[in-house]
Amino acid sequence: MTSEADPNSINGGLADHLCTHKEAILTEWRKRVRDDTAIVVTKSLNTTALTNHLPEIFDDLIATLRRYGSETVAEQTTKDAEEHGATRRQQGYELPEMLRELMHLRAILIYHLRQFEDLHPDFGLASRLFVSTTLHRFVDEMAIHATEEYLWSQMCLQDQILRGAHHT
Repeated sequence: MTSEADPNSINGGLADHLCTHKEAILTEWRKRVRDDTAIVVTKSLNTTALTNHLPEIFDDLIATLRRYGSETVAEQTTKDAEEHGATRRQQGYELPEMLRELMHLRAILIYHLRQFEDLHPDFGLASRLFVSTTLHRFVDEMAIHATEEYLWSQMCLQDQILRGAHHT
């Protein structure tokens, strides 16, 4: 079992910082996604449908920061990312639209990472690089798993359509 990061460590500190700003991050993300004209489908989604699995994904990031290297956290993150990808395909998203959502999430997280770094200049370059790499890797892994599930669910749907066409 992977132990929890020391609250005074850069990982624990960033996790706390992000938790403090969770609602602001989610609100900013929803605004950016709704304002992005390249994500057409968002215009037809209510706030709950748009928000989808983002709170769980956010919590997965916090858990990743607090328990870096935990297999349990990694498995939960993969599951949530896959559910997000499948749901977005069911909601009518095109793959680039889903990836643009993640682009906006990354931009907001980088902003908050920079804010955190400015508030804690005592952390050295190596620590800041580690936590930055952890954050980017988390978003990259999430994008990969969500994309794989999106494509898998799209293939399954196409397969069902083709099988239905052969039976008529």
